Amino acid sequence: MAAFYDGLLILCGFEPREIDAERPRIERAFEKLELGPEDMVEAEAWVREKHDVELAGLRKLLGAWLKELIDLVLAGEEGKRIVYYGFPAMVRPGYLIASSGENLYCACPDTILCHTMGQIFNRLDSILEAGEVGGLPPGHALCSLWQIKVGALAKGFIPPPDLAIASSYFCDMGSKADDLLAERYGTPIYYIDGTMDSAWGEYPDYEPERVEFLGAQLNGLFDMVSETIGVRIDPEAWEKANRFVLEYYTRLAEITGLMQNDPVPLSSTVIELATILPPACTGRGIPEATRALDLLIREARERVGQGRGVVEKGSPRVMLFIGNFSDPRISRMIEESGLAVPVSFFTAPAPWPKPTVRYESMGERMADSEMRQGLYHSTYGLVKRTEMAVQSTPVDGVISNYLFNCRPVALLSHIAKSWVEDRTGLPTLSLENDVYDTRSYNAQAMRTRVETFAEMLKAKKRAGTA
Repeated sequence: MAAFYDGLLILCGFEPREIDAERPRIERAFEKLELGPEDMVEAEAWVREKHDVELAGLRKLLGAWLKELIDLVLAGEEGKRIVYYGFPAMVRPGYLIASSGENLYCACPDTILCHTMGQIFNRLDSILEAGEVGGLPPGHALCSLWQIKVGALAKGFIPPPDLAIASSYFCDMGSKADDLLAERYGTPIYYIDGTMDSAWGEYPDYEPERVEFLGAQLNGLFDMVSETIGVRIDPEAWEKANRFVLEYYTRLAEITGLMQNDPVPLSSTVIELATILPPACTGRGIPEATRALDLLIREARERVGQGRGVVEKGSPRVMLFIGNFSDPRISRMIEESGLAVPVSFFTAPAPWPKPTVRYESMGERMADSEMRQGLYHSTYGLVKRTEMAVQSTPVDGVISNYLFNCRPVALLSHIAKSWVEDRTGLPTLSLENDVYDTRSYNAQAMRTRVETFAEMLKAKKRAGTA
């Protein structure tokens, strides 16, 4: 017998047999999330209006996020050992932990809530408000991702973890807010310490001591996981974790290649959903989304063959730094302004240097990779990687949408604009926003600046072809 949530779940790619098999879990999860019949009606209308539901792959991708949400909400009462990590902290430890034993749940809960309670249900505001009341007040430039995590815990939407992993040098807000979890729920916290100090211009080089120090921190995490969760992190888990995500990223790279066509076949809202799922989830969301990408690849190829796209052929193309996690209206607004978004910083196939030293421990190998990628190297490393990303894909401009309340990213702001314009000659819009909480930085608030930038790029493009 159909229930009030069946229509939404089928719209989001669930098969009827999947719904029947999971009804008790679905109903319990929605009960805990305080989602009733009216919420489902509103969510279905929201999804149809804001997402390209013509695409079966997109619908399956939304379903993968929902399945991960259900697993997150029920992890505690189903007796799972729970490990939370933050975004954008290093996610590879999460894959290793998830690959090391049974009956584990390891994920980034706030990012999952953004992509479900935000992008599907449009119900994030009450969670943010609970986080503000629960210890992270508004008006202090505090991380809204952390407000979501604290609010969801306070409302009982998600269970407290058995262990939390915090980065105390990249995302300093994370380590401070994890102290709140420790005080309130008695959660053991492991702080991954390190340093972002680096001479300007040093990247891609770095001192070996940085790898040794960060590697030792990561190895210490693996020891704590063994003591706290009771699972051993070994080389077999490393190989399993790598295999686990390789198929997904191979498909994502193929979609990134298809996005280079003119017109661009898929909306950047679709690409954002696909790009952020692996950093957020280490459970069944990844294999579910891998199958969704197979559908998306086929559908994108069909659109390329038909000459169909999100914006008109010949429209200016821009690289976006990061897509909006919680509100698809932001990316839609950019595309409605006549800009194609074939690539973001996180999908650009920018190369990074190959390893020059063979490190033996898992922690050091992981640390070496992070240093080479640039994100955890330094502000200069991040700026340089931005330049490499821009140069890897033909675009007419860049939208550097930085988070005002994220200190590591806010450091980029106007530095990235001047650097990219000086090095590549591409017009760059430095756009302050918040990709998690859109109560202040919404599509309408940013529309004028984006439309003005779009008109400038269109005029420049016309002049270049005259």
